[in-house]
Amino acid sequence: MALSFGNGNQNLVLDMSSSDLKLAVGAYNHKTGVVYLEKAGIVPLESDAITDGQITDSFGIVMALKHAMAKLDVRNKNCIITTEGSFMHTRDLELPKVKGDQLKDMVKYEIMGQGSNKDMNVDYVVYGTTRDAETNAEKLLIRATAVPNETISDFRDFLKNMDLVPVAMDANANAVRKLFNGGIINGNVNISQSTLLLIELSGKTTTVTILDKGFPKLTRRLQFGHSNIRQVAESLRKLQGGSDNQSSLARRLNITKSDSELAVPVEDIDVWHESLADIPSLQSAVNAYFKSLTDAVSRTAQFAISKFHIDSISTCFLYGSGAGYKKIDKELSRQLGTQVEVLNTLSTVSGTKDFILPQFINCCGALIRED
Repeated sequence: MALSFGNGNQNLVLDMSSSDLKLAVGAYNHKTGVVYLEKAGIVPLESDAITDGQITDSFGIVMALKHAMAKLDVRNKNCIITTEGSFMHTRDLELPKVKGDQLKDMVKYEIMGQGSNKDMNVDYVVYGTTRDAETNAEKLLIRATAVPNETISDFRDFLKNMDLVPVAMDANANAVRKLFNGGIINGNVNISQSTLLLIELSGKTTTVTILDKGFPKLTRRLQFGHSNIRQVAESLRKLQGGSDNQSSLARRLNITKSDSELAVPVEDIDVWHESLADIPSLQSAVNAYFKSLTDAVSRTAQFAISKFHIDSISTCFLYGSGAGYKKIDKELSRQLGTQVEVLNTLSTVSGTKDFILPQFINCCGALIRED
């Protein structure tokens, strides 16, 4: 399902699905099935530099990314991009078992025949087979994704402006599919034997994936995120700046970093309900976020169990920028009444000593090339 637009060795990957752009340098070993990240970093951008997975401030991103690459001493030129947005159209299809060229035409016809008049690039994966209920003929189970050629051109031009060589464009959902094909999460959960719920907590969006024995049965990308929590925390600190109450506020917000930093790191914001009792404005922002989150998770889980006749979901795993909030796993577990963990380790991923996996899930998956 990766939308290839070039050739080369894939060792630099950019997760450009949000304005917290992720940069990683690594490799995938086909023999061992392990992704290794040599370097990784987050490139902070203006909040609207990337909107709905598409570039809206190319100049600003180029400048910020060049600075980050210089700081990390990244010299790799061959680049993969992974992203996600409403411009991507994904469908699951059941089609007759035919030859490759014929199947390609059938997939394109099916996904383009939905009233779209855009010039689209279509790619797909065959992930299984089934039998026709009436004829008993074998049919292929296919997941297809279409992306406007104009969007692909925009990303290609962006990489050329960066003096990088375009290798492939991937979809985050497809990166997740590849990365969670197998392995052990957090040292004790076997992916191939479990039905899991993966939740990507981003600033502006939330993506919920039902992973059943290593295959994402259902992915839902929702238009809400955690950015308001951080904004409220930052506003509180600015309001108290220079006053006698600053140290008290810092303690209540669990801020441990230097006051000279502009942003309050998410890992310094405690979202456990008891910790927010004397901070009403932050409590309100956290409560609103968790209401949206628990509603979305519950609806998605109930729908998936009913539609796909899967087992009950054993564990929720959190990743993305919002997974760093202090006690977010504990608070979400309390509200959902189920086991929730931050996705800290995956047996098929290794990296440097200070590598933080939850931020770079999409990058790791995009490094896995199936072609």
